Amino acid sequence: MGIVIKQSINNTITTYIGFVLGAINVLFLYTYFLSDEYHGLLAFIISTATIMLPFISLGTHNAIIKFYSSYINKTDKDSFISVMLIVPLLSVIILTAIGITSMDFIKLILPTNQFLTETNIWVIIVTAISFAYFEVFYSLVKVKLISVFGNFLKEIFHRVLISILLIFIYFELINEQEFILSVLSIYVFRTLIMMIYAIRYNPFVFKITMPKNSFLIFKYLFIICLAGAVANIVLEIDKFMIAQYLDISKVAYYSVAIYISTLITVPRRSLFQIANPLSAKLLNEKKFTELGILYRKSSLNLLIVCGFVFLLIVFNLNDIYSFIPENYKQGYNIVLIISFTKIYNAFLGNVDGIIFNSIYYSKIVFIGVLITIATVYLNYLVIPLYGLEGAAISSFLAICLYNSIKVYTVYLKFNLHPVTKNSFKIGLIILIGFLTSFYFELDFSNYLNIIVKTLFVIIIYTFIILYFNVSVDIKNLYNKYISKLKNLANTKM
Repeated sequence: MGIVIKQSINNTITTYIGFVLGAINVLFLYTYFLSDEYHGLLAFIISTATIMLPFISLGTHNAIIKFYSSYINKTDKDSFISVMLIVPLLSVIILTAIGITSMDFIKLILPTNQFLTETNIWVIIVTAISFAYFEVFYSLVKVKLISVFGNFLKEIFHRVLISILLIFIYFELINEQEFILSVLSIYVFRTLIMMIYAIRYNPFVFKITMPKNSFLIFKYLFIICLAGAVANIVLEIDKFMIAQYLDISKVAYYSVAIYISTLITVPRRSLFQIANPLSAKLLNEKKFTELGILYRKSSLNLLIVCGFVFLLIVFNLNDIYSFIPENYKQGYNIVLIISFTKIYNAFLGNVDGIIFNSIYYSKIVFIGVLITIATVYLNYLVIPLYGLEGAAISSFLAICLYNSIKVYTVYLKFNLHPVTKNSFKIGLIILIGFLTSFYFELDFSNYLNIIVKTLFVIIIYTFIILYFNVSVDIKNLYNKYISKLKNLANTKM
């Protein structure tokens, strides 16, 4: 767990810095410097590109994680990497050909909106290609258990540059459409940097030869492409369909709410960067005892950390919304609904790393396809009736059902589960904290309210976690930190 903890901590810090920058962008710069319509347009572009990503990468970034460690000699690894870089290129060629020859058909699929011009449709396509190849090159360094710089590019790099672009809009150095095109340029540039970094730390000789186990690899690519599509559609289809039935500015309000709730799962994202390849390695080596330990520890520790962030959000949500324009408060209830899906995601630990690197991934994928179809249909029914809340409820039901099936599958096939007696303790602590937040209101200024509530949550939550020794790992980290402080104090004396 040493390398997992070390890089997870680094990635968590990096990711949270990125999310702080993102919060500044989403909650302040976007909402005040960018019109609601263009904010909604950008959110729609990112969501649609994310939905397209698995159909372009075709699962190659996941296949690299799963199969790379199974190759021993350099020649086999070079052949494998080469094929994994070629496969997405075929999708790019097909997609580009469709864009050139069938733009009218694409316009029929997308929402009818004055902002979705042909130029912006190409922005969606190129953004999706950039996202796909970024993940492919990032996987090439993840298999070397090197994830920190890639995480920096993924979480911080583009947000800093986007902040600068938003300031350019404020000073009227660029207009809003130029901003959209500039954001695209940032994503392309980020992918090029990731490519150079990946080649440096995982150099290979390009070989156009089929790697060993080609049949298994391409079977996996087909299934994992469906899996990626399922995951992304379940997470992003709500924004796409909101633009279909409601004004595009509603996408902006919904996206801000989703962004706030997404802060909860930042530690899970950080852990996954390193736990995923480690899970694949343990599966390949059939070390199921170690895998079970990783599963339970990742679940418990993520539930503790993510639960802490959840409580910070719900205690401060009214004050957070006081800083942004009134229109965005339409997303208040969405934050609460989606936040519970994020807590459930935290409870899953590294379950995705276990399932999608095992031989049972295909079963989950086909079930996920059915859930995706149901989700689209449910959104079709509830968004016109209940608006943004309808989209959130649809996502909540789909994600919880999909997660439950994944947990059950791992238990059924590996006899592994994430539950410990301390899982119930932390679940009860989070629930009590959530209910308390509704009665913990202050009449100070919004700034002072946030400071007082945050300190309250930090002190009480930390005390409870340490006093009841809910997590041995966290208690050990705390003791280690206190020991360092004592040694430092003794040295100074």
